[in-house]
Amino acid sequence: MNVVEEKVFVGQRVRLDYSKWVNCVFKECEIITMIGDFDLIGCDFVDCKLTLKRGALTIAKLVHIFFPDKSPFIFPEGDPGPLADKDLTLGEGM
Repeated sequence: MNVVEEKVFVGQRVRLDYSKWVNCVFKECEIITMIGDFDLIGCDFVDCKLTLKRGALTIAKLVHIFFPDKSPFIFPEGDPGPLADKDLTLGEGM
């Protein structure tokens, strides 16, 4: 597993998968995971957007089914998610 320590990312697209992130700061970034195989230790996120794809999106849908009032997920364009009548917003200020 790749280890990234004490880095600051501003306005970038960052894929978290296959890495361990230690004491990093992400500002105004698009944070992407496709499989959810990563570690976050002491990281800060400021005004970031989370993008879930593939397996990570599938797990998010499952979490939303089990915890609909506690999961603030957005699903891809055209996919209303498992509970289409709910407002599922995640983004700014993550």
